Amino acid sequence: MRTSQHPRFFSSRLSPARRRVYGSAAVVFVIIFLASIWPVYTLFSRPEPFVFGIPFSFAYVILLVVGAFICLLSVYLWERRQDDTGG
Repeated sequence: MRTSQHPRFFSSRLSPARRRVYGSAAVVFVIIFLASIWPVYTLFSRPEPFVFGIPFSFAYVILLVVGAFICLLSVYLWERRQDDTGG
């Protein structure tokens, strides 16, 4: 049973601001997904140069994970601010 107070992502009840933020987050995640599979990943799948002592390919994956975290954190903080202001 769904007890969320927010409408679903594809609902027509979503405000334009929420639809824009959720859509932007979805685009960022699609870009991160595409950047982590062939053929894009093969551009960065080399062991050298070392970045902070780890191989470049591993640093690239860490960068993608950090980017996803920042995206989720920004959506979370935006929603929290909207709920606090009543928007």
